Amino acid sequence: MAWVLGGKHFGSYTFEHWFDEEPSKEDPSVKMIAMDLDGTLLNKDKKITPYTLSILEKCRKKGIKIALATARSEKSAERCLDLVNPDYAILNGGSLVLAGTEIIYKKKLSSETVNGIITELRQSEKAGKITVETEDTYYVSYDEPAWHPDYDHGVYYDFSKGLSKAAYKITAEIFDTNSALSIENKFFECRMTAFTGEGWYCFTHKETEKSAALEILSGAVKIHLSEIAAFGDDYNDLKMIQKCGKGIAMANGVDAVKLAANDICGSCDDDGVARWLEAHVI
Repeated sequence: MAWVLGGKHFGSYTFEHWFDEEPSKEDPSVKMIAMDLDGTLLNKDKKITPYTLSILEKCRKKGIKIALATARSEKSAERCLDLVNPDYAILNGGSLVLAGTEIIYKKKLSSETVNGIITELRQSEKAGKITVETEDTYYVSYDEPAWHPDYDHGVYYDFSKGLSKAAYKITAEIFDTNSALSIENKFFECRMTAFTGEGWYCFTHKETEKSAALEILSGAVKIHLSEIAAFGDDYNDLKMIQKCGKGIAMANGVDAVKLAANDICGSCDDDGVARWLEAHVI
């Protein structure tokens, strides 16, 4: 069954008093698997192998819930959503949380902040390409083919005109980390995250990140964080790895994630997630 884009609002949740008592640390059962996409579930060719899909299906048959947690938007993750058909999806780095077609949570940068960040990027000598993910459009500053088909839905936009629309995220090519930090510090509601080795930076609302989104999802579906196995490779996976009962870093992950993890699995090119699940869960 294909993943359906969009949906209705699911409700509001707080972080306190989700459970009468925390599950015993003696119980190692995994009730949910939360996985990053790029560098984790996807190999370097941006593919999910048939073997990995078969292991995820075995987990599903055991009653384990499947969640994807990615910086990608719903549209750029659509191919993966269709392949995996997860129970839940954390998108835009935690700015949008879906349970099938139901919206559990969403949080955007205000139109004023979006326009301000774009202005700063355009004025910076250290910035290049810009993309902005709004509710209904993926705006890009370059009129050229997308680097991968997952992103070919981009709409060229002349950002010199400004853009006064709320957005889930702004991603930008920035050639100096200090310049990215400087922009982040100018906007109170903004959080900046670097994509390791890519020279690209993501600006989202400061209240959104994968770990916070996973906490909200955990409360909504009554699966405690201690009952979740989380897989990731990059800095935006770090807190998710730390907070879950089982935090597993990819062999190809950054050192900080490996140090924070309970375990390290194989690389994304070696079906690391699936092999760990086969050995420890099913």
